[in-house]
Amino acid sequence: MITFESRMIFSRVSTKDNETLDCDRINSNIIGLPECHLKESGHRLICFGGIDDKWKTENEKVHNLVLCNWPNKTFDPQEVLQGFPLLRKFKIVNSNLTRLMTSFPEECQFLEKVNLTHNRLEVLPVGVFANLSNLKIVDLKHNDFKEIDLKLFNISTLNHVYLFGNPLKCTENMSWILDLRNGSFAEKIVDREKLRCSAPYNGRLLVPVVEIIMTLKEECKRTLCDCELVYVVGRGGKRTLKQLMAFASVNCSYRDLTEMPEFLPANTTTLHLTGNKIKDLTPLVKNAVYKQVLDLYLDDNLVESIVQLDGSYWLDHFRLLSLRGNKLSDVPTYALENVLLQSGSVARLYLGNNPWRCDCLFTPGFQDLLIRYTNLVRDINEVKCAAVSGDENSNKQIRDLTRTEICISSDENSLIYPLDILNIILAFLIFLIIGKLLYDYWSFKKTGKLPWIVSKIP
Repeated sequence: MITFESRMIFSRVSTKDNETLDCDRINSNIIGLPECHLKESGHRLICFGGIDDKWKTENEKVHNLVLCNWPNKTFDPQEVLQGFPLLRKFKIVNSNLTRLMTSFPEECQFLEKVNLTHNRLEVLPVGVFANLSNLKIVDLKHNDFKEIDLKLFNISTLNHVYLFGNPLKCTENMSWILDLRNGSFAEKIVDREKLRCSAPYNGRLLVPVVEIIMTLKEECKRTLCDCELVYVVGRGGKRTLKQLMAFASVNCSYRDLTEMPEFLPANTTTLHLTGNKIKDLTPLVKNAVYKQVLDLYLDDNLVESIVQLDGSYWLDHFRLLSLRGNKLSDVPTYALENVLLQSGSVARLYLGNNPWRCDCLFTPGFQDLLIRYTNLVRDINEVKCAAVSGDENSNKQIRDLTRTEICISSDENSLIYPLDILNIILAFLIFLIIGKLLYDYWSFKKTGKLPWIVSKIP
């Protein structure tokens, strides 16, 4: 049955060969019924919307069978092709076909080309081509294959395979695509260089992505870490499709490391080092492999200082730095201020759960930094003064401290009340003297008599 949906599927076909062109001509006068046409002196049979039972008997003249807009989601080669013993070419095109029910029958031993293009096929049955001893070409373009079972194509006569237009998953399972030894399956794929990945590397050329994945796997063996290819993008320019930029994530968390790794796989942009015993961050300055690391997680380590990062390339270009749960009591505030102000790459900074020193020398500037860049310091509520017994600021959020709390100690606070009393007494005396002076001046102007104390002075 030729449905409206099947016509729409057909209208999206972009590649044209002689057989596809034959499918362009659909007889609208017989909508809903199978329609077949014999061509080339009866050697080519082209059918639309299915195949009538009368054509399923012996058709020894038919060498080329084309089924356009197959009406069902399934197709049984054993049932339909029994009556075509001399078939050389077979094609189903432009349909919603999702499954072949059986393998091709032994009667089709002369079949040389199988073309199943522009359908919805995801898998093929085991041994689907096993009976085709003369098979040379398999065309599976524009289907929904995510993976390819190599065992299905283990046929000595097979020379050419087409796979373009399938949403192939770019994983380690596709490593066979890199094997170009003589007689390998990858060598038989005619459109190998045009194959594309599905999500998460949607649209990227398959071969270079698989090369990146396998290189990452081999380089990861040189570490104690787990590695994952996160994303791949084009570098831009005229050769965007072939020149790819990769972003890999390397996880070395909870490996009991005392130092940062000396080696990282190529394209490592995210590095997880949580839960180790790392103190020294000097490798970020001296080891070139860290220049490419944009996101660094150093939570729950033993880092006491980041002073060595001041003025380094890494500090000026990082995107995420997480130092939660370390031994930091202070940081070079001026250095962080400069980086956060001028760098356009910084997105997140985590400083919580460290024993921060809260005094009048360090804390005011640090507090200003936290408040000014609240959008970047994502765990500002966790940035607290160190837990110190007897300290009034112990475990308080630094953001909420007042200058009095920061800069006046409890010892100094005990002197405040006596000094206040002394200041009040002195102020009272000053006002008393000024009042007496004004009274004496008024009295002299009125009576002409000098003040008593002045009259007694010799």
